[in-house]
Amino acid sequence: MIELETIIKYFGSNKKRVILSVIGIAIGVFSLTLMMGITGAMKNKVKQSLGELGSQVLVVTPGDVKVMGGRVLQLTFYPTLKLKEAKMLEEKCPSIIATSPFKKVSPNVHAKGKSIEASVIGVNEKYELITDFHPECGRFIKKSDVENISQVAVIGKNVAEELYKKRCPVGETIFLFNAPYRIVGVMEPKGTDASGKNLDDMVFIPITSAVKRISNVDYIDGMYILPISESKMKEAMEEAESLLLKLHGKKDFTVSAYEDLINVQKQAMDIFTILSITVAVIAFSVGGLGILAVMTLSVYERLIEIGIRRAFGARKRDIFKQFLIESALLSLSGSAVGVVLATALVIVISKFAHWQPIYFPLKGIIISSSLSIGIGLIAGIYPAMRATSFEPKEILREV
Repeated sequence: MIELETIIKYFGSNKKRVILSVIGIAIGVFSLTLMMGITGAMKNKVKQSLGELGSQVLVVTPGDVKVMGGRVLQLTFYPTLKLKEAKMLEEKCPSIIATSPFKKVSPNVHAKGKSIEASVIGVNEKYELITDFHPECGRFIKKSDVENISQVAVIGKNVAEELYKKRCPVGETIFLFNAPYRIVGVMEPKGTDASGKNLDDMVFIPITSAVKRISNVDYIDGMYILPISESKMKEAMEEAESLLLKLHGKKDFTVSAYEDLINVQKQAMDIFTILSITVAVIAFSVGGLGILAVMTLSVYERLIEIGIRRAFGARKRDIFKQFLIESALLSLSGSAVGVVLATALVIVISKFAHWQPIYFPLKGIIISSSLSIGIGLIAGIYPAMRATSFEPKEILREV
């Protein structure tokens, strides 16, 4: 207890020096916690967007698709992917368990005299399984809806609230252009995915209705493929490419991992991670040197205190422990400041970016705090050893 009071008293009488010594540690902890928090939040968002099976989903798109500069670019487009080819992939490729062709359409979406901006996409009944995206009420599109080219729709949470002012308007009618579609389900809330698309603003209709009724074309925009397991992704990709190449006679399509396409911020996040780690390393180094300097200086300022304590029975290890504790406390103070600021910022960014649930950077806090305490202890070793090197009679003789 006496040691703690002594430490607090010394810190209180040297506030400016203490503040300067912990700033470096605070910046290091802040940078590392913030970096790990943001990347962790984004990884969670990507995982949520992909669903439980998303990491093993493949996407077939017509033409040549590349991820360049952190953006997905379709360099060429060919209207050669057909609806029947999705079924053929399921039937003839042993490594593929499910496929869902998709067709994006852009009709005017309205109901009860109000129009809204919504993304309309045609899919089949397997889409729900592949994306792990389920209705909150009602049902999803069924196989019979696809076969009968039914005018039914499953809408997102925002669409339900904006057009009908209620959570579950199953049985209501939504109009795409002027064609009536009966609402059979409302999807669970998802928010925006990693590519920035708001999944709550979606309207899902049978793929056949999107292709034949709204677009009146004979091709699709692509298809989602689910391998039988994650270990079979490579085989599934090779089988899909082989079959489509045989059907088309040329490679006018691209088979990609869905995870690679949706995570368009990966390049930017890699750069952010490198910069954050660099700042953290520099800040931790500066903070460690600051603590070393402050604690070394305090040894010479407190020689009398050390001499008196030794004269009254304090052992060398007691003095060593005191200076080591002081050094760790300085580092821990900086760590606390950095953790609080970084955590608050991660929560604010998660909220404004609509990353649900709000991410708490526990892993970043543990790692950065452990590093800061370790650096504090290392920086305190030399001052602690220096403090124990003085004999009490030599100190008191100089008084």
